[in-house]
Amino acid sequence: MKFGVILTLFLGSLFTASAKTPVLSEEPRHEERGEIILKEILSQPWSKDWEGATLEDVTLVKQKADLEVSTGLPPVWSATISGPDERTGHVMWDCWGEGRLVEFALDAELKIEGDQAGALTGVPGLQQFAMRDAEGRLVASGCVPTAAGSVVAFWSSKQFPQWRGADGRTKADLAKRLRSRLTMTLYPDTDGFTENGMALAGAFPGELAKALRDDAREHEVPIACKIAKFSMAQLKEEIAAKRPVLLSCVVRVAHQPELSWGHEVAGVGWAKIDGVELAGVLDNFYPTRFPEAIRWIRGDAFRSIITLRPIVREKE
Repeated sequence: MKFGVILTLFLGSLFTASAKTPVLSEEPRHEERGEIILKEILSQPWSKDWEGATLEDVTLVKQKADLEVSTGLPPVWSATISGPDERTGHVMWDCWGEGRLVEFALDAELKIEGDQAGALTGVPGLQQFAMRDAEGRLVASGCVPTAAGSVVAFWSSKQFPQWRGADGRTKADLAKRLRSRLTMTLYPDTDGFTENGMALAGAFPGELAKALRDDAREHEVPIACKIAKFSMAQLKEEIAAKRPVLLSCVVRVAHQPELSWGHEVAGVGWAKIDGVELAGVLDNFYPTRFPEAIRWIRGDAFRSIITLRPIVREKE
């Protein structure tokens, strides 16, 4: 979760410095751009059940002026996608330049495949949860171990059942175990990220890679875990090989886009829509009707990628 504070301090200045100064697009064009983007989303073979969906509540969203840690993200146009049979989703696009797609989500479990998109199935979604720390304080589980809990649960249900261990009966148990291997830093929720005001919990993605290696070794799981700078090509390679990844990014909160932070998520897919490449993620801080609903975020939001690759040993 607010590894956001940590990641932003570590990378936020680079992100802000590299961003171009936004030039607002022509006012009459913004709704037209939204409709064009929605039309392309609905033209995908995997979104056929959303035919007839419309945009509602088109709003120019600016970042909270007094956000504790500013990410430097510019304003965006944001809208709700209203689909048939009470289906819902959201979409955001740039308020400057050509008004390109920033992100979208359709709240559904969809089979994503084709020349312009691909996504894994079977990676369980896990939302951040409240827990008590060693001192009895109510705190968030944190995005770093929660995202990792989803990925370890995937491998535990596939090749490596031993990775679940005696203390990993549930996805939350796995997240807690990985959390215990991390140096978690607590931050008061002064910006309203949570409903109950619990403290936010942060950790470094680099430390997560080590925690995963150590946990795999302890449970005799032959898997190689590496962290690198984010690459869309590498994401596509991992998805094609049916291997979920862990991604760090600087993003808006999907259901509270006036808030933003550094975030860790499980990477499960990729797509190209509106001329931009997007990573498909299971967001552990995005309440959806379907736990495995994918949030699609433009590639320039991502900073690092953690890969987990089974080690194939040659037979003697």
